[in-house]
Amino acid sequence: MEIKFAKDKNSNEMYFNKVEVLLESLPYIKEYFNSIVVIKIGGSMMENNKILKKVLDDLVLMKYVGIKVVLVHGGGKQISKIMDERKIKPKFVDGLRVTDEKVIDIAKMVLIGQVNTKIVNFLNKHGKIAIGVSGNDASFISCSKKEYKKDGKNIDLGYVGDIEEINSSFLINILDDGYMPVIATLGVDKKGYIYNINADTCASEIAISLKSEKLISLTDVDGILKDSKLISSISIKSCYDMIESGEIDKGMIPKVEACINALENGVKRTHILNGTKKHSILAEIFTDKGIGTMIVKED
Repeated sequence: MEIKFAKDKNSNEMYFNKVEVLLESLPYIKEYFNSIVVIKIGGSMMENNKILKKVLDDLVLMKYVGIKVVLVHGGGKQISKIMDERKIKPKFVDGLRVTDEKVIDIAKMVLIGQVNTKIVNFLNKHGKIAIGVSGNDASFISCSKKEYKKDGKNIDLGYVGDIEEINSSFLINILDDGYMPVIATLGVDKKGYIYNINADTCASEIAISLKSEKLISLTDVDGILKDSKLISSISIKSCYDMIESGEIDKGMIPKVEACINALENGVKRTHILNGTKKHSILAEIFTDKGIGTMIVKED
């Protein structure tokens, strides 16, 4: 007969500590059980498979404790990489990519054929839990050509879209069937033309349409900084003040504006987190020690 000895005292304490952590998370699991949480991923985590896998593992855990996760992704860096390989010079107007026919074809290839497929494959290693969709599938993201003016002149951005309507029932049916929708941020107009949509804007509108409990933007910075220090919580008004002063600038502006739009249209809580930090999303949801920036309506 095989004899097994008990673990030593230190090992037992380690296991008890893990149990304590699980018990501490119980109120948060109860709070978010059966709630919809929209996650937007971007930045360097999309290029680093190790980081991406850790983020997706966290989302799998969220799903298995009863949270309805909706994952939204862009692919700006990957699109730029393919354009560079094909010697297509990128054009930007105030940070907005000019998207001609060649570029929209690359965007479709990257968003649907590369990024979306990779994410879904990673998730489905944990079981049949994820479905990859694009906004033009069943035309569930209806959009129109973006009109943009600068210095009083109309600027043609090409196939860049503004969302007009999101068919939330399409996504709710996927969630109710027990799957996690992984959404490529493309939309389609009434004539069937496909447009690229800013991923932050798309995640915000999806969160609004689903009456989401949370919108979380995962990026490769810690959150909103002031004097090199992380702001843990900030109001909408203070965000606008920091944008006007230039303290919030560049790529952080669309993330902040997306959170503000979501808050002003029914989403309860919004966060900007560093997705490259281990388990940042779990720390935000299942503990009271949030590690990113939460944007709130009022101080």
